[in-house]
Amino acid sequence: MLFLTHILNRPVVDAAGVRLGWVEDLVLGGLDLFPRVDAIVLARRGQGAVFVPWEAVDEIDGRVRLNATRDTLPTLPLNDDAVFLRRDILDKQVVDIHGLKVVRVNDLQLAPIDGELRLVSADIGVGGLLRRLALERPVSSIARTFRRPLPERLIPWNYVEGLETEWPSVKLSVPRRRLRDLPPPDIADIIAQLHPADRGEVLRHIDDETLADALPHLEDEVQAEVILAMPEERASDILEILPPDEAADVLGEMSEARAERILHLMEPDEAEDVRELLQYDEDTAGGRMTTEYLALMEGQTAGQALAQLHAMAPDAETIYYVYVIDDAGRLHGVLSLRDLITAADDTPLAELTNRNVISVNVHDDQETVARELNRYHLLAVPVTDDAGVLLGIVTVDDVLDVMHEESRQDISRLAGSIEESDVLVTPWEQTVLRLPWLLGAAVAGLLMAIFITLRLTAVPAPELTPLVALLPLLLLVAVQIGGQSAAATQVGLSEGATLGEILLRHLRFQWPIGLALGFLAAVIGGALSAGITGHAIVLPVAGILWLVLTVDMLVGSLLPLALHRLRWDPVFVSRPALAVLALLLGVPLLAQVL
Repeated sequence: MLFLTHILNRPVVDAAGVRLGWVEDLVLGGLDLFPRVDAIVLARRGQGAVFVPWEAVDEIDGRVRLNATRDTLPTLPLNDDAVFLRRDILDKQVVDIHGLKVVRVNDLQLAPIDGELRLVSADIGVGGLLRRLALERPVSSIARTFRRPLPERLIPWNYVEGLETEWPSVKLSVPRRRLRDLPPPDIADIIAQLHPADRGEVLRHIDDETLADALPHLEDEVQAEVILAMPEERASDILEILPPDEAADVLGEMSEARAERILHLMEPDEAEDVRELLQYDEDTAGGRMTTEYLALMEGQTAGQALAQLHAMAPDAETIYYVYVIDDAGRLHGVLSLRDLITAADDTPLAELTNRNVISVNVHDDQETVARELNRYHLLAVPVTDDAGVLLGIVTVDDVLDVMHEESRQDISRLAGSIEESDVLVTPWEQTVLRLPWLLGAAVAGLLMAIFITLRLTAVPAPELTPLVALLPLLLLVAVQIGGQSAAATQVGLSEGATLGEILLRHLRFQWPIGLALGFLAAVIGGALSAGITGHAIVLPVAGILWLVLTVDMLVGSLLPLALHRLRWDPVFVSRPALAVLALLLGVPLLAQVL
C-alpha cells in the first residue's frame, strides 16, 4: 500500500539522476469521489518551491524519479482553490460518517488507478502514527511475534467529511445532509467530540429543529458551549424549541448577562417559563422539573376534559398522567388516562380522581425525587410548593441523569477523587481539592511510622528501623494516588469512553495531579527518613518514593483497562495490586539507601 508518508520528504531526481530537491506536499486537482493528485510540491534548497505535474513522475521507490530533465521540467501555476494533502488534511479532524465519530487523520492512503494517483482512504489508527515515526516495521514485527498484529483503521474517503475551519475551500463528496440525517444522539456524540473552535462548521449545516433534538443528549457544559458559539438570535430560536427545563439548564451554565440577553430575544411566554425555572437550584426538584404537563380543573366532566386534552397534549412533556387541580392551582389528585377515556362524557372528574397522589416539594433534593420515582415505579412525579400548588413535573428520563451523576460522584469520592465536571477543571485546582486525602493518608503513615520506630528501638537489627517505619507511608500514599487514577479510569469505562479518550483525560488531568501529590508525599517521606537515621538522605529517599508513587499512579490508570479487556472486575483487584507493587518496587530500592 502507498501512503502519503511514503512520498513526503523523499528526494526528487530528474531523468538524468540529478537531485532537484524533495517532496514537500501533494496537490489535489479536484474533490470528486476519490480525488486525483495533480501535482507534487517540489521544494528546492535556496530557491522557492515549484509545482510539478504528476504526469512528470516516472516512478517512486526510495526516491521520486521524474521523466524529464531539469531544463525540460514542466511546472504548473498555483490554483487558489488547491487543496494540499499535508497542509490541509493531515492531522486535521474529520467526521467518520460510517463510524459516527470525530477522528484525526494520521496518514492518507493513495492508489495508482489508470495512470493517475488518487486519494482513497484516511488512516486514523496507530499504524499511521508509527509510519510517520519510521517505527511501523519494528513494531509490526514485535506484534506479529506475539500474534497480535496491529489493527488497520482506514476510512474510505467517501465516508469522510471535513470539519476544520482552516479548510474553507474543501467541499468533499459526502454532502452535509448526511450529518443532518443522523439520529439526534449520534449528532450529539459527534458535536461532543469536537474541539469548541471546530464546532461552528458542523452547526452551520444543521437546522434548528435537528440541533434542538440533539442538544438534550449533550452534557450541560457542552450545551452551553454550543449555544455560546452561535449568534444570540439563533440561540434564542433553538431554546424556544427546547422544553423549558432543558432551556433553563443551558442558560444556567452561562453568565447572567448573556442568559438575560437571550431570554429577551425569546417569545415572552417561553421566556417566562424558563425564568421561573431558573430561580431554583439545579440539584432540587424545582431545578429538574418541567412546566409542560397536563392539568385539569376538578369541576369538569370527562367529556370536557377529553376535549381540553386534545388541545393541550402536543405541548406536554408526558401524557401518561393527568393531574387534577382546584381554582388556586393546588394539586388534588391524578387521573388514569384509561379511566378518563372509558368514562361517560357526563361523569364528573371528582369520581375518577385518585386522591392518593405521590408528590415532591419544589425544594426537595434531586436524590429524594429519584427515590420516589423508583420506589413507586412512576414515569413522572408532580412538584408542588409549600401550599400544595402544582408547579411542574419531573420525568423518569431526568431521574436517570440524576442517578448517573450521583453514581459517578460516589465512585470518585470512594477513591478520594474529585470529578472534573463537578468542581473546577484545572489540574492545580484539583490538586488542592485532593490534597486533604493525601494529607490524611500521610498523617496516618507518620503515626504508624512513629509507633513502629518506638517499638523497634530494642530490636537487635536497628538498621531495619527506618525501612520498616517508611512502609506505612509508602503503602497508604501509593494506594491512595494509584486508587484515584484507577477510579478515574473506571468512571471513563462506565461512560463507554474509548481508550484514547481515557488516556487523554489522564494526560490532561490525572497524571499532572498525581505527580504533584506524589512529590509532596516524597518530600514528607524524605524528611521522615532523615529524622529517623540522622543522615542527610532526603533527596535519595524522596526520589525513590516519587518513582514508586509515579509507577503506582500509571499502573492504577492502566490496570483497570487491562482487567476490563479480560472481563475481570477491576474494583476488587486494583487496590491490592497497587499495594503489592509499591512493596515489590519500593522495599528493594529503599533498602539500598537506608
